[in-house]
Amino acid sequence: MHQCFETATRLARAIRNGRIGSQEATEAHLERISRLNGAVNALVVVDRAGALKAARAADRARAKKGAKLGPLHGVPITIKEAFDVKGLHTTSSHPPLKDNIATSDATLVARLRAAGAVILGKTNVPELCADFQTDSPLFGTTKNAWDASRTAGGSTGGGGVAVAARLSPLELGSDIGGSVRNPAHYNGIFSLKPTEWRVPGHGHVPDLPGVARTVRFMGTFGPLARSVDDLELALRIIAGPDGHEAEAAPVPIGPVPSLKAGDLRIAVLESNPLVAVSNDTAKVVQATAKLLSRAGAKVKRAEPAGLDWMQGWEDWCDLYQYENRVLQPLSERERFFEMIDSPDPSARSTARAARLDMGAFFTLLDRRDKAMRACETFLDDYDAWLMPVMPDAAFIRQSQQEPLMIDGKPHPYFFAGTSYNFLANLTGQPSIVLPCGFSQDGLPIGLQLTGKRWGEARLLGVAKALERLLPPCPVPPAFA
Repeated sequence: MHQCFETATRLARAIRNGRIGSQEATEAHLERISRLNGAVNALVVVDRAGALKAARAADRARAKKGAKLGPLHGVPITIKEAFDVKGLHTTSSHPPLKDNIATSDATLVARLRAAGAVILGKTNVPELCADFQTDSPLFGTTKNAWDASRTAGGSTGGGGVAVAARLSPLELGSDIGGSVRNPAHYNGIFSLKPTEWRVPGHGHVPDLPGVARTVRFMGTFGPLARSVDDLELALRIIAGPDGHEAEAAPVPIGPVPSLKAGDLRIAVLESNPLVAVSNDTAKVVQATAKLLSRAGAKVKRAEPAGLDWMQGWEDWCDLYQYENRVLQPLSERERFFEMIDSPDPSARSTARAARLDMGAFFTLLDRRDKAMRACETFLDDYDAWLMPVMPDAAFIRQSQQEPLMIDGKPHPYFFAGTSYNFLANLTGQPSIVLPCGFSQDGLPIGLQLTGKRWGEARLLGVAKALERLLPPCPVPPAFA
């Protein structure tokens, strides 16, 4: 077997069965990183010595009779740079943290280690994980695995490229506005944004080390991989409360049902009223809907009754801004007030949130509850909701100050880049991305399946049924 092209699940099985050793698999990935990472800048910290030490320990443990091996025993993986990994830098690409060395593992990193994972290193992020491109002031730019002139996505951009380029079979990422989903879409891989509060975030930056925790809503933490089986495997390892965050709930995941396409009821959204998707994206939605329908699924174009897309986007953006601005002194926030009449919706949101009006904040939470109920009630009639992740395939890298062009039409950058993935963060619902097709330029296009809150088990079952209808996870030509 060529270890670097195997999924994490298959690699774990091969190591457990003694077909290959962890050191062999780890060395193969390190060699590939050494040879290919320079072209894309996916990994920004490579812990060669630590990875080989852990791999040798994994092989010794496996050789012991009756040894109990974890589900990722000996499997090399990568971690988003925003998570603490003991002894390695955690900067979240924020220059004031350039010398910050983690003194302990983030909860999820510790859980992955306990499951037997070998950590190869850490992957690039934009500053404080606040962009859907990955251009770091500390580590430079990460390039798309399919076209080096295009965005890798963000904020788990380095991780998305590492998994797509076969530098790592599994990545730990985070998502408050599409940050595990858009890199999967842009790079042709799979990802899972779990239910809000399913997975704890202790040891992730932001929040900043030693500062009050303000990111308490919508932020989630999940895997990027090359199969739905790998998403399930990772979720079962990282889910559950850790005692650090009161919101994390001890809700069992339960068994994943074995579903056939003929069992499924799928709602489909081709385009929303905020930003019309590209013709390429619309064609992939249509083709995937037809694929499901021909396989026996009940497929219907539908969306929640009464869902106000613009209000929902503004509420998501305002809540995100509240979490970012709440600790800023008034002298720093006042400069945003004049943006209230900006033509850019994200600028207006910044102005609203900068006032820290607590009445407006709780009214926002009340509207959020209503949007959540609307989307949960809608999914009483469907197993999942299929929709785009982003309005188009990966765009040529650009400044945030430039509009995002979709089929020649300009849209405000931040607004357009979050116009499809914001909703599952606002509602807290889980969402899985699968690579479903390609643009005319040969760039991958992913779609997301969204399910009910705490309904990851059924959503994974739906995703596995769709995965069986699709071609295997594609390999970027430069990394084949």
